Amino acid sequence: SSSGSNPLAPAAFLLLSAMGFGKLATAFADQGLELREYYAAACGHCQALAPAWKAAQKAYIGPVTFRQIECHDQNWNPVPENTELCKDIRAFPTIKMFKDGKELSDYEGNRSSASLVDFAKQHEKLLKQSALPLLAAALPPASSSRQRQAAAFL
Repeated sequence: SSSGSNPLAPAAFLLLSAMGFGKLATAFADQGLELREYYAAACGHCQALAPAWKAAQKAYIGPVTFRQIECHDQNWNPVPENTELCKDIRAFPTIKMFKDGKELSDYEGNRSSASLVDFAKQHEKLLKQSALPLLAAALPPASSSRQRQAAAFL
């Protein structure tokens, strides 16, 4: 199991120091992984998944955000504020991984918290790969010794 440390934290600290917090927040605003569960409140399979989902959400430490989206209420009526998000969902529960708002993959694993956490961890490398060019581009030009120090953190 991971110790929970974020390997990008030192690089993020460098960015924070170099750019200021507002620019750092903007630089990372479009980056992100999100594991979405689309569900219907009346769905028995969704209700059975709920404890495992909550346990996975609590156990997982990392960059993936766990998000539940209610598509239908307890009477199977569509939830109006989620109509756009749910438009292509045909079965419940449906679990999908998104990166920067774009669908990456469907979750096909079993409905245990350990499997959900493993699925999230398998996708972490995608975020790390996309963040490195962003970090390199955002860092100001530095002396060669400072560049070596920054590279050592990456």
